[in-house]
Amino acid sequence: MKIQREWAEARVKGDSSYTRRVEANDCTIVWPDGSIVNKQQDLQTMTSDIVFTEFKIDDLRIRLYGDTGIVVGQGTIRAHKGKQDLLRGKFVWTDTFVKQGGEWKVLASQITPVLEK
Repeated sequence: MKIQREWAEARVKGDSSYTRRVEANDCTIVWPDGSIVNKQQDLQTMTSDIVFTEFKIDDLRIRLYGDTGIVVGQGTIRAHKGKQDLLRGKFVWTDTFVKQGGEWKVLASQITPVLEK
């Protein structure tokens, strides 16, 4: 839970050093628009003109399987590039962690928008 909250805070602060530490070198992320990015591409979103203004976690469910952890979360995310909204609203995500060298690292992540009913 701590890692998820710190990772979200790092996004809002634009702290790429935290993301660099928590994501495994071969991390894969599926963004809400369906694009699939690697760690380097994800880090570039933090150093470009994309600004996360909110990353609020409402719920986290964690399951551990030895040196593997699965986190399912939901919350509100807002991000923009200039005046263009990139992310705005409720999202759910699944993050897969593995323990490497005694530290938890994100191996895969998928973020999905919640459709309004």
